[in-house]
Amino acid sequence: MISSNHPLPLDAGVARIVGLLDPNRYECFAERAGILEFEARMARVEAERQALIQTLARYGFPNTPSVWLLQINVDVRVQWVLTANEVGTRRQLADRGFTDVTAVDLADVLHRQFGNEAWLTTAR
Repeated sequence: MISSNHPLPLDAGVARIVGLLDPNRYECFAERAGILEFEARMARVEAERQALIQTLARYGFPNTPSVWLLQINVDVRVQWVLTANEVGTRRQLADRGFTDVTAVDLADVLHRQFGNEAWLTTAR
């Protein structure tokens, strides 16, 4: 949430989402907006919009878990990999020879494949 000593973004939609950001994400947003406004000479409202897009692209939407579910095929079976580091896990899977890796919707897979509940075990 934005503290009272920071100006509210000009665009109401941007302000609504920015109001949900934690302090670290807000700092990233504010820094990007300032750079875009003063260095790139963008209008403040456009700089804030672009900064929000960049912040969300980097950190994801507020209050969403930062986990990904990847689907791989092992022989003829589908396997699932739950990860907090999508890029790193994709690299590790590629190093192990898995080239057909698909990011899938975690909630959908939990519902359709596991009846809303899955028990996890480690791969190590």
